[in-house]
Amino acid sequence: MRVNHLTREVKAVVPAEAKIKAWIEVRKYYRGATEPHFYHAQHNLILNKGLDHGLANWGGIIIHPVEDEYYRGFEQMFVYVAVGTGTAAPATTQTGLQNEIARTAANLGLGAGRTRVRLSDGVHRVTFTRSFDYSQANGNLTEFGGSHSGNSADGTHTRELFRDSQGNPIVITKTGNERLAITYHFEVTLTPTVQTDQGSINLVNQNNNVVLTRLVRGLWIGRGSNSNDTYNDYGGFIGDNGRGEMIGHWTTSQAANMTYLDTTDFNGGLYGGRLAYTNGTYYRDVEGERGPEASNVSIFAYGLAGWVNFHVSYKLRFVNSAGSDNPIQKNKDYRLRLALRLSVSRL
Repeated sequence: MRVNHLTREVKAVVPAEAKIKAWIEVRKYYRGATEPHFYHAQHNLILNKGLDHGLANWGGIIIHPVEDEYYRGFEQMFVYVAVGTGTAAPATTQTGLQNEIARTAANLGLGAGRTRVRLSDGVHRVTFTRSFDYSQANGNLTEFGGSHSGNSADGTHTRELFRDSQGNPIVITKTGNERLAITYHFEVTLTPTVQTDQGSINLVNQNNNVVLTRLVRGLWIGRGSNSNDTYNDYGGFIGDNGRGEMIGHWTTSQAANMTYLDTTDFNGGLYGGRLAYTNGTYYRDVEGERGPEASNVSIFAYGLAGWVNFHVSYKLRFVNSAGSDNPIQKNKDYRLRLALRLSVSRL
């Protein structure tokens, strides 16, 4: 006989937030030259398709065809760079270049394949250089974009016209005596990075009735001096190496930046995982569950976690109006389901 235990479910009403933007630098090199004779920089537009792809592939892996590196989540938007001759005004609803003529994943030694830099707490910049050789992409170029795929049929996740400093469209002409390097800068801002009041969340039963309400404070964490945790906030955002894949929780009082994950087996419950993504929503939920057990237990906090105890990237702490610990008392006979939401928008 199977016993169906009653369920208590927590869902955050405020998400872990990430804002993203991208811009490019363009350089041209004469045959045999190591220094560019042309330089240009400007902004780029991330399409709705790019937001969808990054969230749908949170934690997904593409092995870069040249660098032999793993690209996960939003970094996949820049595995390839495409150029074309279209002149239509960019719009977030577009799915590719208007008239693509070439794309590449190579850098030809004209820049780094991928570099990651933390600019400040919660602010990360990732740089990718892609280069067209002498025989590639020759002509009068007017548009560009980034993609996860080497197939032009898959379109692009970003698109913009080449523009001057006043925002006017320009033409960049490439000849067979030049190489063209486009360096993408992808910047992510994760908020909040200090423990911040984020309203309240409800504990509901299997009939969706609210049985308990708790104030919460949240923050992106993983910025300590230990090499294991300095990368966890951004790693959780892209789902690198298992980060951001499940729900972790704390059963003891803890400090604001504590990165310890309770790694018990949830007593018959599930560590959980990311729920399916729906295009156009621009958020994705992660759920986990703690099952029935021998004794009641206090749950002080929970968050986006990974496979091991230092892979914690975002944390919600249960508090009272004074900001002190105010844990949920989990009844031993109930299942407790915990959920968090990652929400992404353009900066």
